Amino acid sequence: MSAPDPTRRGVRAIVRALAPAVALVVLVSCTSAEEPTPPGSPLTFGTLLSMPERFDDEARAGVRAAMLELSWRDVEPEEGDFDEERLEDFARGVADARAAGRTVTLGLGLHYTPDWVGDLEDGHYVDASGRRSEAANFVFSAAVRGAAEDYVRRVARTVDLSSIAAVRLTSGGSPEVLYPGGGRFWAFNTGALSGDGLPASMLPNPFPQWRPGGGGRLTPEQARAWVDWYVGGLVDVVRWQRELLAELRFDGDVHVLTPGSGVRPRRLERALRSNLEDDLLGTGAVWQLLYDRLPADGRTVAFITSVADSSGGDDECAPGDAAVALTDPRADGWSATRWITRVATENGLRVSGENPGYGLPEELERSYRDGRDSGMMAAAFRQVASCGLEGLYWAHDAQLWNGTADWEQFAALVRGAQQGNPGGGRG
Repeated sequence: MSAPDPTRRGVRAIVRALAPAVALVVLVSCTSAEEPTPPGSPLTFGTLLSMPERFDDEARAGVRAAMLELSWRDVEPEEGDFDEERLEDFARGVADARAAGRTVTLGLGLHYTPDWVGDLEDGHYVDASGRRSEAANFVFSAAVRGAAEDYVRRVARTVDLSSIAAVRLTSGGSPEVLYPGGGRFWAFNTGALSGDGLPASMLPNPFPQWRPGGGGRLTPEQARAWVDWYVGGLVDVVRWQRELLAELRFDGDVHVLTPGSGVRPRRLERALRSNLEDDLLGTGAVWQLLYDRLPADGRTVAFITSVADSSGGDDECAPGDAAVALTDPRADGWSATRWITRVATENGLRVSGENPGYGLPEELERSYRDGRDSGMMAAAFRQVASCGLEGLYWAHDAQLWNGTADWEQFAALVRGAQQGNPGGGRG
């Protein structure tokens, strides 16, 4: 299992704007690879980057799901040169987790991208000023996707995908479904503008002469078409991964990792009238557009990576939320959990979530360590219960056992939630 990604702090800058503060964390479904979770199934709880030495202890406490993650950079440090021993070790870890009674969610680790991928055609995103991103360009480069496909196919030769309950879907260059941050739009590399070297499923930039902040002005209608195309690039990356996994005979759940509130409808309308002047829109975090274009097939899970992130005062979902239109001003102040749940409901999608991981701004770090009812852990379980999430994974497993978070509190809350008492269970 790879170490946490050193680029994660750059992602944190994005998610602070999104939520106001979010981190990479994971909730996985309680399903097996053979059967989706039917309505009313028991809640599933797990940990992110689950530690093998805790497989049995956590299983006995009812923490049944484990998330295990690969690193593309470690598995294929040079093009075509795969670390077979590392893959075999990972496959043994999957088997050990299952032997302990855990279901396994697979993190493919595409965002741990090898350096050589950047040398491929259009290997990096390019913004309107010509600046290249550090992240690999999975949206607009067929060459990058082709290299990633070779890696995933090699993983599937060693890791039995029928033993995997769910796979985490990201945008490849980011650990969540996002473009790079920095207040820029990343759609101006050669292929994005001309169509040369684009994935076959992608169309080129519909207004290649336009540049944010210059190069003409888009009408609101043109701006809407451009945003639909831009967010559609993230949709296309998700679909591409789904199709590849289906080809490899994976039929479990797919978790679409989305942080924070993103650009909600009223904010989007303002951006459309202002020539797309919005420093968050460049990440593509427009969840109402993204989830509208993903299939409600019983396998697709809207994955909230920001449960109890302090947005919206960590408010809970209410019985009447489904009757509140997405464009209703009342929804603007909702927490990220409540908002993404509402978007998922609108689109007939299952929904799950995860708390912000440790190492964020000081306010969230205090909340993370706070074992009271006002702390992150208790708030997360309340949001899971009120919003009808399928469960919760704690980020990260190591923090439950090194004293940063309280393992006994987590185990008690798991017991309480499984017994229908989300606020208790210590006894």
